[in-house]
Amino acid sequence: MARYFVHLPPDLSPATFWRAVGNFAGLPFHYNFNLLARALGDDPSTSKPAWADLVPPMDYNFGEGTIRLQPFAFTPQGGNINRPEALPLSPNLNRFLNDPLLGERMDLSLPFYDEELKLGPSGGGWFRKDLDDAAFHGGIDFIKRPRAVFDVCAAADGKVTARDKENGKHGGSLVLSHYTPTGKEFRTIYQHLDMSSVPAKLNPGAEVRRGQYLGRTSDVSIIHLHFAVAVQGPPVRLGGVAVPVLWYFIDPSGIYDYYEHDNRTNNNYLPPESQPDIFQTRIAGAVHTIQWQMQPLLDTIPVARNTEGYQPIVRVQSRVRASENTGGTFPDEQEQFMVWLKDDPDLFLVELNRAADHSAELELASLLREAFFHGKPVQLEYRYAGEQRYIMAASIEA
Repeated sequence: MARYFVHLPPDLSPATFWRAVGNFAGLPFHYNFNLLARALGDDPSTSKPAWADLVPPMDYNFGEGTIRLQPFAFTPQGGNINRPEALPLSPNLNRFLNDPLLGERMDLSLPFYDEELKLGPSGGGWFRKDLDDAAFHGGIDFIKRPRAVFDVCAAADGKVTARDKENGKHGGSLVLSHYTPTGKEFRTIYQHLDMSSVPAKLNPGAEVRRGQYLGRTSDVSIIHLHFAVAVQGPPVRLGGVAVPVLWYFIDPSGIYDYYEHDNRTNNNYLPPESQPDIFQTRIAGAVHTIQWQMQPLLDTIPVARNTEGYQPIVRVQSRVRASENTGGTFPDEQEQFMVWLKDDPDLFLVELNRAADHSAELELASLLREAFFHGKPVQLEYRYAGEQRYIMAASIEA
C-alpha cells in the first residue's frame, strides 16, 4: 500500500508525518494528506486496523500557529517507527480526492507539445520510484529522452497567478489559475523553467489560452518539467487554532503512485485503463474520473506535425473581419487565410487576429498563395487548437 500519509527519507532518518509547506513562485502549497484529512473531518482512530497502535500525536506548524494532532499513521508490528505504513484512505478524504471540484472536471491537456516526452524515471507520479524514499512528490515529472530542454504550454485556459522573476538553483516556477463554468478555482504549477524563456507579458493577471507557450525547461541540473495541480481545502479549526483555506496538491489522474517502467518503450504519460502495468500501486480507494481531455494526444494538444509529403493546394480563401459581430459563422469571423490540400476535406488556417504584428503570418499567407497560383505542392507544419488546424510553417517543392 502506498504510504501517502508518511514521508520515509532514503537515509532511514525518522519518518516525517507533517511535511513542510512547499513554495512555488512565492505561493504556498501543501503536500500533506494528514492535515487535509483532518481538515475534512476525518478521524485517524476510526480508520486504523484493530491490531495497530497509532504513532504519538505530533506538533504541526503551518505558519499561522502550531497544532498538536494525531497523524494518520500507525507503528507496524515489530515497532520499527522508521517503517510506518499508511492507514486505509479515510472516507472524507476519499470523497475529496475522487471529486475535488464537486462534480466539475478540470479538463486538462498535457502541458507540452512534444509527443516523445515520457514520465520521469524516479518521480513520475505522486511518490518517488525508489520505495526507500516514499516522499510526497506532489506532481508529475515529464522528461525527454535523451535529456534535452523542451517547450512547455498551458494545460487549460486561465490566468497567471505568480511567476518567479529569476532562475533559482533548478530553474523557476510559473503558477496559473483556472476556473470551471461555475467559478470553482484550481491551479496548475510548472516548475524547473528557464525563466528567461518565459514571455515578458506572462505577468500576474495575464490571460492564457490552453496550449499557449509558457517557456522552456531549464538546462541547469534538472532537465524536466515538474507539473502539479492544486485545489483548495476547507477552512477549519483544529486543536483550537483556526486553519485558513490552504492549497493542496492532488493527482489529476487519480492514481497517486505511478512512474515510467523500465520495460516500457512507449510514452506512458497518462494512465489509460488499457495499460495497467504503468501503475506501481493505486492509493487505496481513490478512483475519481481522470481530469484530462480525451486522448489521443495528437488530437487534444497543439503538437507540431507535418502533412504527409508535398501535396498540391486546391483552394485558398481569405476572410477579413467585417464587424465586431462574430456570431453565426464557422470558423469564427476573424482575419484568416485558409488553405485546402488535395484529398483532404478539412481546411488549414493561418490565423491573423491574435498578434499585434502580423508580418510573419502575412508572409506565410503570401507564400501559400503564390504556391497555389503556380501549382507548386507544399508540405505544411501545423498544430491543433481544438478541432482547427493552424499552419506554423510551409515548405514549397521546387
